[in-house]
Amino acid sequence: MSEWWERCSGSVGAAMGAGALILTMGCTGEQPRGAGVTEAAGGQAVVQTEQERERILRALTSGRHSGAAEQSGIRFRELGKESGFEFVRYDDMRGQRRILEVNGGGAAIFDVDGDGWLDVFLTNGCVLPTRLDRGQTPGRLFRNLHQSELRFGDCSEASGLLQRGFCCGCAVADVDHDGFEDLYLTAVGGNQFWKNNGDGTFTETATETGTKCGLWGSSAAFGDLNGDSHPDLYVANYLDVSEEEPLLCPEPRAPGGYIGCTPAMFRGVPDAVYLSDGAGGWRDVSGVVTAAFPGKALGVVICDLGGDRRPEVYVANDGQPNFLLVSETAEDGGLVGLRDRAVEASAAVNYEGFGQASMGIAAEDFNRDGRTDLFLTHFYRDTNTLYVNRSEGDLLLFDDGTRTSLLGLPSLGFLGFGVSGMDADNDGWSDLLVVNGHVDDRTWFDADQPYRMTAQMFQNRGDGTFREVTGDAGAYFGRALLGRGLATGDLDRDGRLDAVVSNQLDPSAVLRNESDVDGRSLVLKLVGVNCARTPVGVRVRVLGVEPVLWRQLVGGGSYQSADACELHLGGLEDREYDLEVQWPDGSVQQISGIRPGKWAVKQQGAAALLPW
Repeated sequence: MSEWWERCSGSVGAAMGAGALILTMGCTGEQPRGAGVTEAAGGQAVVQTEQERERILRALTSGRHSGAAEQSGIRFRELGKESGFEFVRYDDMRGQRRILEVNGGGAAIFDVDGDGWLDVFLTNGCVLPTRLDRGQTPGRLFRNLHQSELRFGDCSEASGLLQRGFCCGCAVADVDHDGFEDLYLTAVGGNQFWKNNGDGTFTETATETGTKCGLWGSSAAFGDLNGDSHPDLYVANYLDVSEEEPLLCPEPRAPGGYIGCTPAMFRGVPDAVYLSDGAGGWRDVSGVVTAAFPGKALGVVICDLGGDRRPEVYVANDGQPNFLLVSETAEDGGLVGLRDRAVEASAAVNYEGFGQASMGIAAEDFNRDGRTDLFLTHFYRDTNTLYVNRSEGDLLLFDDGTRTSLLGLPSLGFLGFGVSGMDADNDGWSDLLVVNGHVDDRTWFDADQPYRMTAQMFQNRGDGTFREVTGDAGAYFGRALLGRGLATGDLDRDGRLDAVVSNQLDPSAVLRNESDVDGRSLVLKLVGVNCARTPVGVRVRVLGVEPVLWRQLVGGGSYQSADACELHLGGLEDREYDLEVQWPDGSVQQISGIRPGKWAVKQQGAAALLPW
């Protein structure tokens, strides 16, 4: 470990009926949903004339925030090159606008070496077709050197984690229960599974474990799908494409002679599911559980949406209804299949019945009613969507709360990808950070349609609504970029959640949270013993606080990215609190006399928190 550390340090520089009609629309749509209807303050629908609607759209769809700097206290500062973090993703963009070029990559925040400090990995692309790749553009691993100014060392070579090929997304979990978090990467032409050896190095095992897949993978998530206390793997696959003979869409008027072909021109493919035995072995059950519903998946989360301590899988599909998959198990506990309940739960399409171009997912309890809600990012001139969880008992049910939350209009002028329901200001309410960027440069025929776009910050008001505070969130939010992946975690251990953004064409970014906050926070690493060591679905609740203050460990989320496997509880005062931990295996523990300002480990069965 010490030799590896030195080498790294030296490199610093409402439910739908059975007969309901579902309309789907993908990335080809240039018109907003609900022609002639716009959203007024308070979420009321107002009929507009065609001319009024076009005027409003032009004002709203610039791809930049209004510039109004509403004071919020939320501030992020982008780290410079002096931090040691420097990365530009390579996507082999040649001007032909091949669809493989435009989706970009992801980021993972996780503790590589078990020192308690979070490190950063970013996926990279390569020349296409991938058979021509010679490893010139590997993914990059940046080790956190835990200095006061937040410094990183490029440990890609020292760790052996020199990802080759055209990789897209990330998923993180301790899959073999050895105390070190492993890394799964989705890709074009073959996914990669990097086992953490526990000494700062990694070994690629996808072929050995049978988890290579071979389809175009986008996002992935770990979670125990069959209740055997081992972390299973769900891989969200996107489109059926050819590397050797890519579909091209010529357009003589375009600067390069091509425009991007839309996803509607490609077939969707089934997702993949691998069941773990907890000791490094995996069983591919994709043909049994996902073959019946091929999709065009870009995002996925695994979490308990019904409140029964059993995980559901929610899949964001591009241009078609989303999936809400519930495990069906045999008497012996074996996984029989996954049943899609999205339509009956009103979580497949938005309130108008449209299947949207869904990309990223944030799963958080935004209204603090004890249920996990879902926020999805979408295409340009379409709104992002907030699905408010109304589930009771065995009934899974969601409402479209996009208009009433005031999250609809501000997203019309943006094409969203990565998203985080982070509590940015430590007030106990989950805010929203969204990174944006178009998939095609169309300014040549519509100067008002942006290519690069600014990121957005929405502050949760605690009354069911959000306000956009982008103009006050820092200089980074004034720069138009091609945002794709987004991951969050407390990188500097100051109790505030930081962010890593994977951009296309422009440098990726580490955003340090320097928000002016009054509330204190508690950051917990949960370690399962009788359940998966990375216990997706575990809940921690602060007792005696109303409205209910709690967090759930979610598998997957955002877009092609992996947040730190930790729980961040904000909005606390400088006093002692009692906590309740609900483990996925059904056991419940209480911990008394906990003060905020800690970063601690909670091991299942242990009487107290362990120092980090």
